Amino acid sequence: MAEPTDSTAKLGDAQPGSERVKMIVNEIASAAQTAAMSLVDEQKSRAADRVSAVAHALHAAARTLERSHSPVAAEYADSTARQIESFVESIRRRHWTEIAADLEELARDQPVRFIAGAMLCGFIAGRLLAAPRYTKRFDQSSSRPAEATVTAAVASASRDGLAGGPLPSQVRELP
Repeated sequence: MAEPTDSTAKLGDAQPGSERVKMIVNEIASAAQTAAMSLVDEQKSRAADRVSAVAHALHAAARTLERSHSPVAAEYADSTARQIESFVESIRRRHWTEIAADLEELARDQPVRFIAGAMLCGFIAGRLLAAPRYTKRFDQSSSRPAEATVTAAVASASRDGLAGGPLPSQVRELP
């Protein structure tokens, strides 16, 4: 038989069986709640890490745009990356209940903005969840780092221009 916990040991044999069962159920519920909160915090951290990776990619794109003599686009990319980093740090600092309360308030005050944001988050989450499959396939076919790929793509776009770029039938993989 299992060892009694501190709270169940206090009940002893003098307490009725139903009180003992209630105490055990409360302990199980408390343990489940603690485990769920831990899981939510872990998932929050993982999501923050993935969104942070987007900011790093934007910084890399900004450096590439600067080298390709597109300072305005580079500043936009860098500014967006800084805003994303600020958002990620806010998420990491706050408890999930605070985030949920803010989302609930936003949904009440500005439902259209909330729905648009939820759709955008769903799209981004879908892309991020699908990313490992595409990354594995890309890594098998090329050992080039992501920054070099971004550099080549941006250089190609700035050289050819957006409207004057190659047609989809003319697109080829960069060496």
